[in-house]
Amino acid sequence: MADSQIGSIDLSLTFRNETQGTNAALVATPANYASIAALKARLTAISSTTWTTARMNQMTVNDLIYAVRLNDDPGTI
Repeated sequence: MADSQIGSIDLSLTFRNETQGTNAALVATPANYASIAALKARLTAISSTTWTTARMNQMTVNDLIYAVRLNDDPGTI
């Protein structure tokens, strides 16, 4: 579904790092949101058993962005 959507992904998301000031790695990066393929790759990296190809193919771009944000940076939701 997301693959057939027309237009570009709005990267005006606010990226916050809840671990600022620590040595923890920043997980939520703009690169994870750069394309539909990047969103799907990030979700697959999070959990390939939860985020199957069939499941992701039924999601819109907004669904993909929301799922990545819930896992990587829930403080922005």
